[in-house]
Amino acid sequence: MEKMSLFAIHFCLNFVYKIRQQTKKDMKGLILTLLLSCSVFCINAQTIDTNFVDGKIYVRTVQGASLDLSNYDSSNLVLNGILASYAVTDIAMPFPGVNNELDRTFEFTFNQWSQVDALINELELLADVEYAEKKVLHKTTMIPNDVHPSQWALTKIQAFDAWDITTGDAQIKIAIVDNAVSNVHEDLQSAIWVNQGEVPNNGLDDDLNGFTDDYQGWDAADGDGNPNPPTSAGSSSPFTHGTHCAGIASASTNNGTGVAAIGFNTLIIPVKCSPDGSSSEGAALTNAYDGVYYAMQVDADIISMSFGSEFPSLTGESIISAASQMGITLVAAAGNSATDAPHYPAAYQNVISVGATNQSDMITWFSNYGSSIDVMAPGLDIYSTLSGAGDEYGSKSGTSMACPMVAGLAGLVLSQDPSRTPAEVEMLLEAGCDPIDLLNPGYEGMLGAGRINALKTLDQSASLSENNTNLTVYPNPAEEFVLLDASLGLQKAEWISVSGTISNVGQLYESSGEIRIATPKSPGVYLLKMYIQNDVVHRKIVVR
Repeated sequence: MEKMSLFAIHFCLNFVYKIRQQTKKDMKGLILTLLLSCSVFCINAQTIDTNFVDGKIYVRTVQGASLDLSNYDSSNLVLNGILASYAVTDIAMPFPGVNNELDRTFEFTFNQWSQVDALINELELLADVEYAEKKVLHKTTMIPNDVHPSQWALTKIQAFDAWDITTGDAQIKIAIVDNAVSNVHEDLQSAIWVNQGEVPNNGLDDDLNGFTDDYQGWDAADGDGNPNPPTSAGSSSPFTHGTHCAGIASASTNNGTGVAAIGFNTLIIPVKCSPDGSSSEGAALTNAYDGVYYAMQVDADIISMSFGSEFPSLTGESIISAASQMGITLVAAAGNSATDAPHYPAAYQNVISVGATNQSDMITWFSNYGSSIDVMAPGLDIYSTLSGAGDEYGSKSGTSMACPMVAGLAGLVLSQDPSRTPAEVEMLLEAGCDPIDLLNPGYEGMLGAGRINALKTLDQSASLSENNTNLTVYPNPAEEFVLLDASLGLQKAEWISVSGTISNVGQLYESSGEIRIATPKSPGVYLLKMYIQNDVVHRKIVVR
């Protein structure tokens, strides 16, 4: 490992100390500039790790830490030495204002790429550091293929019959967090969400949400309001991936142009996570979780994530958990490695993990499988929109294509009842699936609930909205218990957390013609699942 000489460290620290004695104005920027200047003493042996973003790590401080990285003032001489040794040029808060955990999470930018493991080890020796970790580089999960103009998938999932129940609602917003999304494609432009609080291209953050000119989405990689692929990227470029996914989820439908999409009238929030001019040409997402954070800030109802990595991340898991706690339904591609190994973020709790099937309801040759899969969806030769000239279409394959199909169906479920929790949405998607285990010998129990069926899901969803509308469960919010009429014949009750896990079976007590159901001990928002005679009834309950 090549490090700065002791002489260089001594020189830098003394210089920093003298400057600190003179002024503390903008000290963070000054210190990092000086430390970068000191890095001339280093030999910057740069190597590229294809699984992680070079020159970036996440660092989380412990609760109550004395070290304030949000406004670092050079007061910690040990940390100063680390910053100098590894040529740290910036310390940023990538996810501010979500919760305390993410407010203690920082992104370090450094020039000594090849020494990332040593940097992490030194930072984790500091008492104020909870953890330091590499920033995972997520990849798109598409398998390119020749054009196949038939939209067989919509027939397979019975979308045409499902649209007789609902064609979606423009109030429901699906964020396509991807490499880039064209908001000027002929079959997408009228389906793109508009930020009414923002004036386009005036260089101002009009709605004060922290993102300047995000009139129709955001570029989380380049930090601007243009989510489109680079103008140089044609329809054969990897950069067309996000546009293809957007068209699957909710291209403009019944407009006599292009393709139909399962989401029909739901809207798309385009979020770009790959920088213009990237060496991967959009095949890698350097700012995937920054994109998720943006979708959270603009109140997306659903986040579709057709990307992933075999490497988990504590920071990624935290932001996914925070998004779910905000009531956002999260959908992710299960991966294209034809393995049962976990793929992240799909394998995180609170995420609907989607595998891919073919025209015969068999798992595709590339799709992942296993215990982390929640549902399967068509993902082979899926015809959709392509970026480029603005009027191009083509077929692509991958769990990337299956993911937005599920996200679009989730949009229809929420259109029926926008108050539904992520757990309710997932339950309805799974309950409506067609079982396909018998068609896939050797994969029994590894394909989730089966292949999605839009008609069955929306039929059950409509019943959930309509059945037992006169059934009253009170009080809500509740503290120790809720009550309902004993004559209804309640047999069992389960409390399901917002993440979809059964928190506990509610204890039942009958008194004075009413059934008392004990609430969970932890406060929060729960789905109360009640088995009443031959019916299952759900109510959303706030427990205090």
